[in-house]
Amino acid sequence: MTQDDVTDVEIIEEEASSSSTPSTGSGQAEALLSLEELIKNHIDSIDKMRQELKQHREMFEDSFSSNPTYREHDEKVKEATKGRASVRNEISKQPSVAIIKQKVDDMRFDINEQSKTLSDLLQDYKDQTGANQIETRSGQMLEIVSTSKLVRRNTKPNN
Repeated sequence: MTQDDVTDVEIIEEEASSSSTPSTGSGQAEALLSLEELIKNHIDSIDKMRQELKQHREMFEDSFSSNPTYREHDEKVKEATKGRASVRNEISKQPSVAIIKQKVDDMRFDINEQSKTLSDLLQDYKDQTGANQIETRSGQMLEIVSTSKLVRRNTKPNN
């Protein structure tokens, strides 16, 4: 799955007034269908904007690649980058540096896992209390913000 396959959508929850809440089942169904249509319109709009962005990004990059001076400097940068990568690779092979790199990788993984757990706990807290803020031990008020993502499903049958 590529980065383009995921669409981030921020959800902003607002208190609904009693007049905007449908009282009948058909009113609720109509509101749900309307919401679903609005979501689909936004998905289509984002997809269209991504296509336009891709085209403009390509035009922008072509502006540089067609310039001989830029291409010459770009080649020099590529050579310098290869040299730097080679030296970095050699330094990374030293046992003391490899140990530190492994520790950094482990810590990143642990932080990521802790963040996922915190997200789940915050969602539980919000569901149970209805609160969208929490106070830290130091007295700082933090707002709980929910984020939803749409991920394209593989529509091909598994064989």
